[in-house]
Amino acid sequence: MKRSLPIFLIGASGLTAAFLFTGCDTSPNMARGTGIGAATGALIGGIIGHQSGETGAGAAIGAALGGVTGAAIGSQKDNEELKRSNIDSDSGFYRSLLTPDEVSTLRARAVQVGRPNAEVTEFLTAEEKSNLRRRASAKTEIGR
Repeated sequence: MKRSLPIFLIGASGLTAAFLFTGCDTSPNMARGTGIGAATGALIGGIIGHQSGETGAGAAIGAALGGVTGAAIGSQKDNEELKRSNIDSDSGFYRSLLTPDEVSTLRARAVQVGRPNAEVTEFLTAEEKSNLRRRASAKTEIGR
């Protein structure tokens, strides 16, 4: 009986960690990473634990570590996707504010650096972006 208590506690902590990382507010990659990591960790932990006669403890520890690791990797992937979508929306915002002459100037910059097919907004300087934001806020105030 004494021997099964630590195994139970380790398993319970692994399940608790998995539930914490797969709560209602998790993102898709984080939830998927937690599940895949916990399953893979349990499998590997079970195999390693079996070598020392502690299959259950090895599986529980592996599930906990795998779940936490999978959640971290999934969360990082979600953050990268969010950052990429923000960049795309910023690009569309700046693109909508550019005049045809400004687009021509940016295309010339793209050709000059050998990237003629790149998005023209990649070649905006920080000062030009600031000016475009000011232009956008001026348009908003005029529209009121």
